[in-house]
Amino acid sequence: MSRSLDAPLSPNEEVTLRRVALGISPMKDLAPRDLMRLTSLSLVEIDAGVPRLTEVGRQRYRALPRAGTASDVSSYEAMIAAVGERLRKTTADKTSD
Repeated sequence: MSRSLDAPLSPNEEVTLRRVALGISPMKDLAPRDLMRLTSLSLVEIDAGVPRLTEVGRQRYRALPRAGTASDVSSYEAMIAAVGERLRKTTADKTSD
């Protein structure tokens, strides 16, 4: 079990873990190789064609930097707007330096 929490993840696997955690990507849009690795680490399980985090997967996700929750954003569109706003603020901060 601790191996699942400590095993290194590639950047792509981490992105896939985040997408599964937030439920923002349909399974067809997730990399099969990443899903296979996350499943082998018992971080993700596939139930009726829908990837879901296991309890260990939720622990691993919460340990990631800047891990958010789906309840932080009420919809996909709101999430995109929030990301756009964050990018605008970051760009404005860089240009004011």
